[in-house]
Amino acid sequence: MNNQLAPTYQYVFGYHFLLWYSVSNSYSVIDSNFKVLLDNYFQSNSQDAFFDTLNIEEIETSKLDVIKTIKTYLEGCNIPNIPNKDKVQVLEYSNRKILKRYAYNGKTFQIYFDSEFVKKLIHPPLAHLETRDKTTTDLTFDIYLEGNNLHLFKNETFLNSYPKQDYHKLQGKFMFHLLCSIHDKEENNWIGTLHGSTITNGISSILFVGKSGKGKSTLCTILATKGFNLVADDISPLASTNLNIYSNPAAISTKSGSFSTLRTLVPNFDDLQAVEFNKSKGLIKYIPFKRPPNNHYPCNTIVLVNYKTDSKTDLKKISIVELLETLIPDSWLSPNPKHAKEFLDWLQTLTMYELTYSNIDSMTHKVNSLFNENV
Repeated sequence: MNNQLAPTYQYVFGYHFLLWYSVSNSYSVIDSNFKVLLDNYFQSNSQDAFFDTLNIEEIETSKLDVIKTIKTYLEGCNIPNIPNKDKVQVLEYSNRKILKRYAYNGKTFQIYFDSEFVKKLIHPPLAHLETRDKTTTDLTFDIYLEGNNLHLFKNETFLNSYPKQDYHKLQGKFMFHLLCSIHDKEENNWIGTLHGSTITNGISSILFVGKSGKGKSTLCTILATKGFNLVADDISPLASTNLNIYSNPAAISTKSGSFSTLRTLVPNFDDLQAVEFNKSKGLIKYIPFKRPPNNHYPCNTIVLVNYKTDSKTDLKKISIVELLETLIPDSWLSPNPKHAKEFLDWLQTLTMYELTYSNIDSMTHKVNSLFNENV
């Protein structure tokens, strides 16, 4: 059969298998029954030989349905991952109308914007890093809107363009290149940037993931007021060199639904400026926190956050299926086979939980117990 469609890597997680396909740089979780079918399919020399492995005593079309399902699955997992390369743009210096300068981790970087609208896309989570020091500049970004496209430049070199409505992609690309600079790394030094927020107790870290509205950022904000340190919010970079999560200097973003809770915990909360990107997201406030003493920490635990009003605090182990359907879609993972293997190896070392909560004190107690287990 067509072994060219076979996964590059396959790992066992309990009753499930996690497969990685290099052509598409995609991860797929399947159960053991489907894995047996796939193995028999690849080991068979012909379609008839594969049919002989099936324990189906019904009409012939049922066997054809099985092989159709397998082929459809494999074709879907092998769609080539072709990076979108826009036409190279030339930097228009006339768009340098607003300049902001920032300092972090011994580095100074500056960003030129063409308008208040574009500045609002990038500046608010970095506002606490703003500096008036003009003695050195380690990195310069230019970000401006032309027509319906947002253009991003780094040290006057074009990086990419994004439709105005896809501004979140611009934000992610910008942050990735900023992280490379402040941590003295290149793109090939990262396994990926994980869509989740990371908290540390100064020794190890926990990665919190969750779908929008499930209380992930609120939980991390609360923990940051309870003696823990914020390592990264929303974008948590995982390094290849040591499998540590590195710090992200952006302030933590909180939505209006959490304002009443955080107002009693965060000093001067009402003085923080509220920003609105679009009507669907509503108002957002960015809360800066003191960073931990180190720039990176090992992570042995991932927690899926599930806030439910008036619920009891419950911490339970979950499967790789439940975790990856939340973690993977909005994360960037390197297409390099070396990094894919490192990511899979790392996942096998993790303990995975779902945390349901509404009470702050009992939630904090549960998180503290998780850190104690990692000692």
